[in-house]
Amino acid sequence: MTRPGLIQGSALNFVDGAISLASGLIITVLLAHVLKPGGFGLYALVMSIVSFSFLFARLGIPGTVRRYAAELDSRGEHHLIGAVAGRGLVNGLVAGIVAALLLVALAGPLGAFFHQPRMASYLLIGALLIPPMVILSVLRGLLGGLQQFRFMMRVNLVTAPIWVVACALALWIQAGVAGILLATLGVELINLAAFAWRAQRQVGIRWRTTLPAEFAARIKRYNLGLAALILLDVIVWQRSELLFLGRFQPAAQVSFYAVPFALTERITDLIPGAMLSVLLPGLTYAQASVDPSRFGVVFRDALRYLAILTLPISVVGILLAPWVVGLLYGPDFKPATVVLQILLISIIFAVLGQAARSAMLGFERQGWLLKTGLVAASLSILLDLLLIPRWGAIGAALANTAVQATWAIAIFIPVWRRIQVRPAPSLAEAVASS
Repeated sequence: MTRPGLIQGSALNFVDGAISLASGLIITVLLAHVLKPGGFGLYALVMSIVSFSFLFARLGIPGTVRRYAAELDSRGEHHLIGAVAGRGLVNGLVAGIVAALLLVALAGPLGAFFHQPRMASYLLIGALLIPPMVILSVLRGLLGGLQQFRFMMRVNLVTAPIWVVACALALWIQAGVAGILLATLGVELINLAAFAWRAQRQVGIRWRTTLPAEFAARIKRYNLGLAALILLDVIVWQRSELLFLGRFQPAAQVSFYAVPFALTERITDLIPGAMLSVLLPGLTYAQASVDPSRFGVVFRDALRYLAILTLPISVVGILLAPWVVGLLYGPDFKPATVVLQILLISIIFAVLGQAARSAMLGFERQGWLLKTGLVAASLSILLDLLLIPRWGAIGAALANTAVQATWAIAIFIPVWRRIQVRPAPSLAEAVASS
């Protein structure tokens, strides 16, 4: 089966990301206007805890399935892909159930820790989301490894409007945060059914097939390293600052960080993210193919395109930030403007870091990622404790940007040396072009 190239795959992911951006932006704007800063801050805090639980529960399983599905696909060993997927689904289901039970047990204490009595009931609903989200992420990893980007885009085209309508209805009937969570659960189940059907048709999930011992050992080593990396990723790349804001600042400060963070996250997922999601399968496919030297060519081209896409977003976004915040969220969210401008700078480092990370995972060099990740995570916690109690959302944005820049540079340097390419001229040309 012919797989899409970097540009075609990125274009499909761009459309997929545009659909997600539009639907997510509509929901965020509706929530901001209906719940106001205080209520939106509580919602953001609840979703952050649910998201962290989900990321922990995944244990690197979707990324592992994605990586080895791409490798096996490049070698034509399709009979093993279903076995890798079956093992990943079983492990994911167990991990998702355990994470959900832990969140149920901790719902009350977490509400007390963040001084939010209403949080406990919302977390109980959020716990229901975790098992189907984990299973869906494994299936998404499988289809991503097989580069089924067109199918995933089509599914999103159908379910995203359903999610928007369901959330709007929940707000209209004044179901609040609980209604939004239940609407999200319903849409996730629809996505799960569609992805399971496609996975079964593509490879046929095999639950009892035994993998070759050496190959199974490779998968286990990779998965363990990736699981540890995910824990660090939660602190450095995800919304760990929201937890510190929830503890040390009022809910309004949480919203002043959550709104611009969600906006920059969506923008990154849409444009450079469209290429980043294609990069790891593409690099793995190139590394395992008959022409491994293509690995460096793919990475160099990706860097050039990413620079052309990312730099204008940051510059134009910083200039337009006051207008964007005022137009979308209203005067109540004016303090989020400076936070948005700081986070737009962090996009540059986030994209560079994710590209370098994809390259290192492509040739199975998780060790350096873990070592530098430990340092970055420690730095992140230190800066959060120093900056957030005093500076609130602005301190959180400064901490996030500093840590992302540090880790991105630390992991990019060995990639440059390993593949023996010189991306600097390409990046200079990209800067001039952008």
